[in-house]
Amino acid sequence: MPVNDADYRAPTWLPGGHLQTLVPRYIRRLTLTGEPVDIDLPDGDRLHAELYRSPEPDAPLLILSHGLEGSARSGYILGTTRAALAKGWSVLAWNLRSCGDQLNRTPRIYHSGCSDDLDAVISWATGAGFPRLHLGGFSLGGNVTLKWLGEQGEAARERGVEAAATASVPLDLLACVLTLERPANWLYHKHFVRSMKRRLKAKAAQFPGHFDLQRLKQMKTLWALDEHYTAPLNGFRDAADYYARCSSRFFLRDIRVPTLLVTARNDPFFNDRCFPTEEAEAHDHLIFEAPRTGGHVGFWQGPGDWWLERRFLQHFGREKP
Repeated sequence: MPVNDADYRAPTWLPGGHLQTLVPRYIRRLTLTGEPVDIDLPDGDRLHAELYRSPEPDAPLLILSHGLEGSARSGYILGTTRAALAKGWSVLAWNLRSCGDQLNRTPRIYHSGCSDDLDAVISWATGAGFPRLHLGGFSLGGNVTLKWLGEQGEAARERGVEAAATASVPLDLLACVLTLERPANWLYHKHFVRSMKRRLKAKAAQFPGHFDLQRLKQMKTLWALDEHYTAPLNGFRDAADYYARCSSRFFLRDIRVPTLLVTARNDPFFNDRCFPTEEAEAHDHLIFEAPRTGGHVGFWQGPGDWWLERRFLQHFGREKP
C-alpha cells in the first residue's frame, strides 16, 4: 500500500523530536479503573491485565500492548483506552511479564519478541466471549504485535483479529539499541538502563541466587543488559540472536490483516532501518504512515488533543477521518 506522511503536524511551539517525545509523557495524567484479569500461561507463569467492558454486548475488544518499561497504566495506554471506550468498545490492556504492580511468578522477564504471551492473551479473550478482536501496540508492544501477526498469517483472521494499529515500533532491534546508545540520546538510554536494573534487582530478590547482582552493577548499556539478562532468561543465545529472531521487520511480509504502522520521521529512537518503506509499498495489508513530526509515541496536538488515538480509531473504522 502507499506510504504517506499522514496529516499530523506538531504544534509550532513544540519543536523537535525530543520535546515531542518528552512533553506528552510528563504532562499526561489519567486515571481509569478496569476489572483485574489474571491470564495463566503454559509455563506456570501468570500475566496481569485490566479489562474495561463496554455496555454494548457485541462490542469489539481492543487488546493493547505497552512499550519498554511501561505498563497497562502508561499514559498512552489509558488515553487510547478512554478513546475506545467513548466509541463503545471494550479494551483489554495487559502487562508484559514483570511489568505493572505485580511481579510475575517465574524468573523470566518480558522482551521485544514475546509473541507467545500475546498469543495467550488473545486466546484468553476469545475464550472469555470476545469473538471480534483488534490489536494496538506501542513501541516494544508494537514489535510484539507485528511479530505475532506475521507468525500467524491468515490464522490471525481465523482467530478473530480484524485489524491492528501500531506506533513507534522498533522494527530492527539492533538498529534501535545502537541509536539509543548515541550520546544525543543519553537521557532516554540512562532512564531505560536504570529502570531495567531496578526490575532485575526486584527479580533477584524474588529468586535468590538466580541473578548475578555483582555483574548487574557493572551493566551500563541496554545491549549489555540484553546480552547478559534478557537474552539468556528467554532462551536466546545472546543479544545478537535475540535481536535477529525478534525484530518484527522480518515478519511484516506475512501479515494478512489490515495493519497500520505510524512512525514519526523525527523519532529520536530510530534510524532508517525502522522505516519499512519498501515493505509497505509492496504489501496489500500494511499501511505505513511517517509524519515528519511526532517524536516517539508523542503525536500531541495540544491540551486534550491526541492525534494518535484518533488515527487508530480511524483505522479501525470507529472514527471519521
